[in-house]
Amino acid sequence: MGRVRRVAKILRRAGTKVELGTSEELGIPRGFVGGMHETEGGILNPGKLTRVVRRALLESSARVFEQTKITDVVRTDGRVVLSTPGGQVRAGRVVFATNAFAGEWDITPRHLSVPLWVIEVETAPIDPDRLMELGWTSRSALVTQHNIMENYRLTSRNTIVFGVRRIERGKDFPLPMSEKSPDPALVDELAGAFAHRFPSLADVRVARSWGGWIATTPSWLPVAGQIDGDVFYSVACNGHGLAQAPYVGTLIADLLVDGVRPADLDVLWADKPRFPRPFMMSPLGLRRPGPSTASTTWSTGVAGTLARERSGLRHPRERAARRPRNAASPTPPMRAQPLT
Repeated sequence: MGRVRRVAKILRRAGTKVELGTSEELGIPRGFVGGMHETEGGILNPGKLTRVVRRALLESSARVFEQTKITDVVRTDGRVVLSTPGGQVRAGRVVFATNAFAGEWDITPRHLSVPLWVIEVETAPIDPDRLMELGWTSRSALVTQHNIMENYRLTSRNTIVFGVRRIERGKDFPLPMSEKSPDPALVDELAGAFAHRFPSLADVRVARSWGGWIATTPSWLPVAGQIDGDVFYSVACNGHGLAQAPYVGTLIADLLVDGVRPADLDVLWADKPRFPRPFMMSPLGLRRPGPSTASTTWSTGVAGTLARERSGLRHPRERAARRPRNAASPTPPMRAQPLT
């Protein structure tokens, strides 16, 4: 719990309200010794949020072109020209809010962000009595302190959604989309971790899995800025976009309308669109041990309850060191299917 206390001290100094406790005190599964609970916040369904935002946008006066791929962005005669398979859009100012896909155009600054493919898995429905036996009375979402975190949350369907644990770096643009689905071996690894965390539910099967692209930065913070005065960008929330992206979007909008950069945007603002090579998210960096405790726990701990694992429950990097190189992975419980 020493690391948890250090993280709590950092967050309290920043004004966040947190409480420390054992698993029993926090109402989290007994597979965890304890953790830190952020008392302000909650769990939000990203699909429902997106549908509501889309409906509000379509009902506004803005012209919306859905499912329209931008193939290039250039400047011509003092205007920004966005090319699509069906035509062009010319604008005085443009905002990129394209997250992991920003690297598809030459106008994008080099090393702006790194695209990472992450996956989530959902169990089949679980008997409510078995869920009660876990001691998960708070129903809080859980995030572990690993550099590449694990997350667990209960759903209203009496299932458990969990994921991440291992990531895959995008190598080339354009990034694969419809043709990409979770690797069954990674789904199997996540299922194995689930069985270790919740031994009483080891027999529960995986019902479905899905994945998607996120963008990361060396600072673990979103990045915003502008290119030559007429192209603005706001990308890379490092896996926390559900909370951060809408807020940063309002700050960018205020900047464009009022001409004054909000103070909260200064923290993320890049005065010059020049970024260092992201070593931590390079193929070599992803295989190295995590960075210092402070940066590791800060990056993974701001989204929910931090919980330290009990002895005997090891992260895959630790187990891999004990497994022969030619050892085969167990047969996946089922073929991975994308969420529809």
